[in-house]
Amino acid sequence: MSDTCMLEQIRSVVLRARLEGPDRPLELARRRQQRHGWERDRLVIVAMDHPGRRVLAAGGDPWAMADRADLLWRLAKVLMQPGVDGLLATPDVLEDLLVLNDTVVSAGGPDFMSRKVLVGSMNRGGLADTAFELDDFLTGYTAAAIQRMRLDAGKFLLRLRLDTPDTANTLRYCVAALEELSALQIPMFLEPLAVPHSEDDLVRAVGVASALGSTSARRWLKLPMVADLPRVARATTCPIVLLGGGNPGHPDELLTTISRCLDQGPNVRGLMIGRGLLYPQDGSDPAVRAAELAACVHGRDVEEVVLWQTLSSTRWDA
Repeated sequence: MSDTCMLEQIRSVVLRARLEGPDRPLELARRRQQRHGWERDRLVIVAMDHPGRRVLAAGGDPWAMADRADLLWRLAKVLMQPGVDGLLATPDVLEDLLVLNDTVVSAGGPDFMSRKVLVGSMNRGGLADTAFELDDFLTGYTAAAIQRMRLDAGKFLLRLRLDTPDTANTLRYCVAALEELSALQIPMFLEPLAVPHSEDDLVRAVGVASALGSTSARRWLKLPMVADLPRVARATTCPIVLLGGGNPGHPDELLTTISRCLDQGPNVRGLMIGRGLLYPQDGSDPAVRAAELAACVHGRDVEEVVLWQTLSSTRWDA
């Protein structure tokens, strides 16, 4: 089956589920096998909530993430790799993948959503390049929806810019989300980003992010791979996952940077990475890159890449 035909079949499967079984993703999420004790593990989590904030560029292509079927295909291939532990996504992406995964499993393929750490993206309201970009209100998951879907955690982006009052609004949204998640004992990945991006400001932002809310229990921080990461990591006792950023560079350079950063503090616990993994700058297979990153984080040899051969013989009209 050609790639073009495969993508059309993916579109058809997901569309049919949306039209004929709109509640199917919720049912699949509720019966999904969860992973317990993941908070003690090192993690590789794939991030895909960018389109929800009007961001589609990746790997040098300004429209890379505009084809949803291609995006789902890449995500599924990556999630199938041993050592890829989870997914951060907006509701639409996660629901599409639950439906696609069920189709693959029904055809005898691997279950790539079982025992994954699923993280719901909460605030995408600060649309890129808009006048209200720093007023980053919730447009995605709520704490109640995360609990209803039996997801494992929530994620909130907190951009701190001192010269705009919109930052104060975002702080309020963030604290409210933290309190709601804490009340339900749901872990939280909080991504504090200083604007502009200086290491001094990032250290201060980490202090703010650690102190927000009535408790810091179950809180993880998502932080960029800056040059002096040990200094940033020492600003908190919260566990940290590293982000890839919008321009992660050549895959080999990214892997070298990640290897260096993982040893920069005992609370650096893994990765939450999206575009640099799903759309490698050199055009290589994201599944291969995912296996390499997983081996880097988990400290083992690269396992044989699991190719998605099952789909070539899948009866999509069954």
